Order: sequence, then C-alpha cells, then structure tokens
Amino acid sequence: MARHTLILPGDGSDFAHWRHVARWLWAQQIAPQEVQWLTQDRQQHSPDLFAPAAQPTAVPDHHSGPAAPALTVPRAWLHLAEQALLNAAPERFAVLYRLLWRMQWEPGLRHDPLDPDRVQMQHWVKAVRHEVHKMHAFVRFRPLAQPDDTLDGCGPLHVAWFEPTHHIVHAAAPFFVQRFANMRWAILTPQCCLRWWPQAPNAAALAEHGVVLKNALQPLKNRPGVLSWGPGAQACDAPAPDAGEALWLTYYAHIFNPARLKVNAMRKEMPRKYWPNLPEAQLISPLIQAAQARSAAMLASAPSTPTRTLPGTTAAKQSKNS
Repeated sequence: MARHTLILPGDGSDFAHWRHVARWLWAQQIAPQEVQWLTQDRQQHSPDLFAPAAQPTAVPDHHSGPAAPALTVPRAWLHLAEQALLNAAPERFAVLYRLLWRMQWEPGLRHDPLDPDRVQMQHWVKAVRHEVHKMHAFVRFRPLAQPDDTLDGCGPLHVAWFEPTHHIVHAAAPFFVQRFANMRWAILTPQCCLRWWPQAPNAAALAEHGVVLKNALQPLKNRPGVLSWGPGAQACDAPAPDAGEALWLTYYAHIFNPARLKVNAMRKEMPRKYWPNLPEAQLISPLIQAAQARSAAMLASAPSTPTRTLPGTTAAKQSKNS
C-alpha cells in the first residue's frame, strides 16, 4: 500500500523536477512500493471518480535533513531516463524510481540488459525517439497571412497541426528551429503549441505579444530568434488547405511510381495514424488501387527487344548447314 502520493506538475515530463523528487525520496529511504505517482494533467482530464482525493506528499525545495546515503547512477542512464519520461505510459515514474532504487542495492543491475525494468525503459525510449522522427517527417505547414512585425519578421505565418502520442513536442522543436530559422512558424498540438519569432532579440521583447518569460527561450547563439510555447489547441484552429497545397498534391500524384510501390513498407514508415494530417494521404488509397493497372500498362507499352542468335547455338548451325 502506497504511503506517499506525489503529484508531478503538468504532464510529468519535467526531468529536473522528477530528479529532485527522486533524490528526496532516496534521502528519506522511501521504497518504490510506498510511492504513488500522479500528474496534474491526468488528475484534471482523467480523474478516478471512485477513488478518494489524493493527499500529496509535500516535497521541500531543499533537503535540510541528515546527510542522505550516496546516490550514484551511470551518466548514460540519466540521459535515457530523461527520454523515457517523455513517454505517455503512466507507470514510467514508478519504474524509473524502482530502477534508481535497485541500482543502489544491486550493482550488477547496471550491466544486465535483460532485466525487465531496463528492457521496459528501452522500449519507452525507442517509442519516444521514433515519434520525434515522425514529427520531423510528417509536419505540414500551411501559410497564414500576417502583417509584418519588427519582432516577428515578414511574410506569412506558417502553421502546422500535429497529434503526438507521447510528450515529444519540446524534444522535436530544435529540428524546426534550425531548419526554419528565418521563417515565422507555429506548430499546434493538443499538448502545447510552439511559436517561433525569428527576429525577436530576446523573450522580454515579446511581452506585448503575451509571451511569458518562463515559457520562452532563445536557442540560437549570436543571432535573434525566440521560441515560445503555450497551451494546447484543437485541429480546427489550424488553417484550411490553400492553393499551394493543391499544387503539391498534383506534383505528388505525378511523381508516384507504381512499379516501385511496396505497400507494407510504406505503411511501416508512414503509419495510418498520421494520415489525417498529411495532405497527400488523400491520394494514397486511389494511387494504390490504380498501381497494378498502371504497372501492367507500363510493361505492355515497353518496346520488345529482338532476339539475337549467338554463334555456336543450334539455330546457327542449322542455318549454316542449309
């Protein structure tokens, strides 16, 4: 029976906060089975109506008690744990703390890749990395007319909608900052929304736009540009298709090669859950259905190569004898 209930802020993906809480638990020598882990978001959106209201355990900002036993973990484990926290599995907090606890009492655990807890952690990390990659690949921007702004740059605001399964929006953001550093853009998701201000000198300069200092950072060195974030959005908040998207669909349909189609491989790299947010997805089913007929037509229209009889063959000998 858990004697301590810990409610992590937001979705619980703040690794620095989880690490502070885990250190405090270890300092108090509170075993993993005595801890119940919850998050504010889960409590607000999916409360257990039949469970008594949780009384969270207060965790002080600074440990002031007696000296705690030494707590050591491999540096690589910390990096993996930070990524594992981005997974949406609700039991990730308990498993990570259990691993942290066990590594102090079972030194051999650090070298046991087949341990169930370590295997589970690796599965979570793999899922997170996979979805970060998919967000990089499947975000589609649509231009939205915006007035020019000295802090925001000029040209349209490019807006995209994406629905991640895991809490990977912030982890995927550096890719878009580096690739579209001169373009003003926004990515909307149900979890949170990102906004890139390419000409902003610092976050404080965006106060008039409603940007809060704690929700912004300046990721690029020696150049302007601020990345800010805010609450999540809905799909209807994204702009509607435009003429440029129609041009892209025409281009996509013309470059589609039915002779090289591998449906299973395509679905593995482009899972169906991403199709609703991809403009070209509306063409995939019709193109697949027509692929067999187009392939047959291409083979039928290919010029035939005349057969040549090489010297020494039976046909050549018969011709010589006659």
